Amino acid sequence: MKKLLTALGVLAWIATAAPVLAEEAAREGAAHHEEAGEPPYGPANAELFTWLTPIVPAAQQDAIRQKIQAIAPKTYIDKKPFAAEGQLTPMLMAGIAFLLVLLGAWMTRRQLTANADAGVLPARKFGVFFLYEAVIGAVWNLMKGMMGADEARRHFPIVGTLAFYIFTMNVLALIPGGAPATSNLNTNIVMGLTVFLATHISGIRVQGVVGYAKHFMGPMLALAPLMVVVELISHLVRPLSLSLRLLGNMTGDHKVLEIFLGFHVPFLPLPLMFLGLMVVCIQTMVFVLLSTVYLSLAVERHDHGHGDAHGHEAHGH
Repeated sequence: MKKLLTALGVLAWIATAAPVLAEEAAREGAAHHEEAGEPPYGPANAELFTWLTPIVPAAQQDAIRQKIQAIAPKTYIDKKPFAAEGQLTPMLMAGIAFLLVLLGAWMTRRQLTANADAGVLPARKFGVFFLYEAVIGAVWNLMKGMMGADEARRHFPIVGTLAFYIFTMNVLALIPGGAPATSNLNTNIVMGLTVFLATHISGIRVQGVVGYAKHFMGPMLALAPLMVVVELISHLVRPLSLSLRLLGNMTGDHKVLEIFLGFHVPFLPLPLMFLGLMVVCIQTMVFVLLSTVYLSLAVERHDHGHGDAHGHEAHGH
């Protein structure tokens, strides 16, 4: 009964309070920018419809941006510094997601330590332990099937952590007032570069420098100059591809939900939130799947020649 009342309270808040709070936040932010002589809409308004506004007033947000701009590399768009525009909300959401992942891991570890049957018998009810057990099992089976148990065990900390972190950041965007940290390229490119570095370090570890270099030379020595260029471009584009795919899908999903929240129609956003939950799960799965593909291709021992190896890579892509 207590859980039912809590769920009903959350639904009531979604249907009534959330759009009102968003509108109040928008008015406060627009008024502040108007007083400062800035346009009421633009990149800076990426902070208007999130939890950041009631936590940190607009004036303090501008002060934080100025401090970031003082230490960050300067990037100018339309002759205006762009280094800190729209960066505060993703930083907040990424930090909250990081703490939630750590908290969930600590709770799961504590339950495993306290109960000898935990992890052996299925969880009887849905909770943090059930969620972690399900995700860990799914990611582990995926990785073990693609690269074998030994390599899967070696790379699981990276891929498993990315799965929980991306899923948590995406889910926070479904809560009214939340925003997806993955809608910011800075967040995604770091995760993409992590997979990129892990891929090549593992490839060199398994095949050696010479053996891994042959992977870039193609099936025929005569084609090596061309294939090296093609393979280098293909590998360099991977982190950008991972980042932009996640960014585009989560940005679009959040914009649609934001539009329907603005209609102020009770319970109208709920079907969109269900579809958004599907997008959250799918985008997490896609990132994890592609990361596993890249890692498995790097650690695969090519005993049948380069042509067969590239056939496997094309099939993986």
